[in-house]
Parts: sequence; C-alpha cells; structure tokens
Amino acid sequence: MIKVVEGIKYACILAVFVFIGSMLYGETSSKAVIDDVEAAVTAAMDLSGMEKASNRMIKRLYGLNANDYEGAVLYISTFNMDVEELLIVKLKDKSQGETVRAAAEQRKETQLTNFDGYGVEQCKLLNDSVLDVRGNYVLFVVSPDASEAEDIFLDSL
Repeated sequence: MIKVVEGIKYACILAVFVFIGSMLYGETSSKAVIDDVEAAVTAAMDLSGMEKASNRMIKRLYGLNANDYEGAVLYISTFNMDVEELLIVKLKDKSQGETVRAAAEQRKETQLTNFDGYGVEQCKLLNDSVLDVRGNYVLFVVSPDASEAEDIFLDSL
C-alpha cells in the first residue's frame, strides 16, 4: 500500500514538472481572433501616414498569399520614402511560421538595400524592427512604436 502511495506521489511530481515545462517551452496556439489582435496593436501605434493594404499588396511586398493563412493584415506607409509597416499573420498551421518569418526578413533586407546610403532614419527603423513568431501568430513591425506594439501583441494573444 505504501509503495502505491509513493508511486502516485512521484507520478504527480513528474506530471507537475511536465506541465511546467510545457508552459515554459511549448509554443501554444492562441485562440485570439486576428481582428482583436489587430485592434489592440494598432491602438498602441501612431498610424498617421499609414493605411491598411490589400491582400494583393501582401502578395506584392511579401510574396505571401493571404488566403493561405487564417488571417493576414498589413499596414504600409502612404509615403514612398517611409519604411513604416505592420504585418500580423494568423497561421492556419504552425509550420507556416518559417515561411512568414523568411518573407518578413526578405522584405526587411529589400528595404535596407533600397534605402542604403541615403535613408539613415529609415535604415535605423528597419534595424530596430520587431519580428516575433509566437505559436500561430507572426508580427513584423517597422515603426518607432515597434517595441510597444510587440508588448501589446503578446498581451493580446
């Protein structure tokens, strides 16, 4: 009887460690609706001079078909000489995360090349940008508000 109780005790301790480990290291999917995440993040940013872009523009700038994802939102600058952007993608499957990450990194590199040599402020914004993949969500922000936007993004998940 005592051995059974000890076995149960050790099993419970093991279960607690497994649970804590999965909470700390597991990338869980968020049930947050992309419209709610978008609303929270955009409320934390100064979007003057930016506009919401179409799915066609997501394809043109990032090479991503928005219909392949559960949701995709892009805000871009209305001025050609500005690099400010906000991309939020809700993945249908976590395996899509690397594709979106690579597309955002490629977009950043393209913009750095475009503004190299004369767009010092734009290059600084690009270098200070945030790219965050969390579970089934991806955030890419090029903005003076990037770190605040990331904090709100994480809270909204």
